[in-house]
Amino acid sequence: MDLPRPQAPCCRRPADLRPAPCCIDAPRPSDLRGCAPAAGALWKPSASYPRAAVPPASVRLHDISVRGEEDEQKEMLQQMTDGVRAMLGSIGDGAINISAYDTAWVALVKSLEGGNGPQFPSSLRWIVENQLPDGSWGDEEFFLVYDRMINTLACVIALESWEIHADMCEKGLSFIRENLWRLEHSGSDDWMVVSFEITFPQLLEMARDLGLDVPCDEPSLRAIYARRDAKLARIPKELLHASPTTLLLSIEGMPGLDWERLLKLQCSDGSFMSSPAPTAYALMQTGDTKCLEFLNGIVSKFSGGVPFTYPVDLFEHLWVVDRIERLGIGRHFTGEIKECLEYVHRYWGDEGLPATRDGPVSDVDDTAMGFRLLRLHGYDVSPCGLSRRG
Repeated sequence: MDLPRPQAPCCRRPADLRPAPCCIDAPRPSDLRGCAPAAGALWKPSASYPRAAVPPASVRLHDISVRGEEDEQKEMLQQMTDGVRAMLGSIGDGAINISAYDTAWVALVKSLEGGNGPQFPSSLRWIVENQLPDGSWGDEEFFLVYDRMINTLACVIALESWEIHADMCEKGLSFIRENLWRLEHSGSDDWMVVSFEITFPQLLEMARDLGLDVPCDEPSLRAIYARRDAKLARIPKELLHASPTTLLLSIEGMPGLDWERLLKLQCSDGSFMSSPAPTAYALMQTGDTKCLEFLNGIVSKFSGGVPFTYPVDLFEHLWVVDRIERLGIGRHFTGEIKECLEYVHRYWGDEGLPATRDGPVSDVDDTAMGFRLLRLHGYDVSPCGLSRRG
């Protein structure tokens, strides 16, 4: 008789003795409220939570933070937009850096009322207050030898003419002597300032007439004299007196002019090419009241120091539109852009655009930029002003 075999001992682990999942009651929806989702899980109100569920506190704080950042960015954008719009609305005649060279010529004008002092003492004061530590005058942030040399020599002549600040004069002359060699090794004529070869030799002669110890026979100077002679040979003085040319920008470097004829080439604002230096020279030679009015206005506006040209209205209206559109933010300023281009189009002529609204000679930079922007915005302008320069 076979006896029954004993059953195998139980080998299940204690964990296996837990009730089966089916024995656990499924949670009610109300039991899920306030439970945070698993780490990394996305909270989806329509899926993970009942319709009436409230998002976790961490999620609510995150949403508030994001909305706060968005509001802050919108406010910052609005502030920047308003700032640019305010600048566009206040362009007017524009603004430009002070020119020590032009300021020196204005400071040289003697009192027209018969006194022994300067007509524009604030310009002379600007020179005294703006000499650089190395003895020169000019842009402190950017060293350009042509600019520094002509600025410094002009300012030294102005101070010496009024017999003031001999120490500043000597410091300026030392700078000129020590840096004259740089003119010969400047690397490129592209960095030569406008009419340098005309006006710098004239300043050297003025300095020698004042008894100043300035170089006169350096190789670099001989090269500049040769350039002056070649340039003047291309444009005879007869042509200079007959119609406006860019040589009007440097008449202070050309003695022996016929002022009765030359005054007929003044701009409507009384200046010569809207530039203080030639206008100051014309005032010294003629005492013309229109020249005086122009200089009075510009000296007053810039508190003594004057820019090399003014106004710069067309330049600023054009270049500000160009920069705004290149930055890709033109959509914020459509009205202001239209106003700028309407202003520019008002002065477009058969020869293109002058450098300033009163300028008698067209300017290739302003004409090229004006043609591009006006055409892009639907204005019917002719390219003849550019083709004549080809």
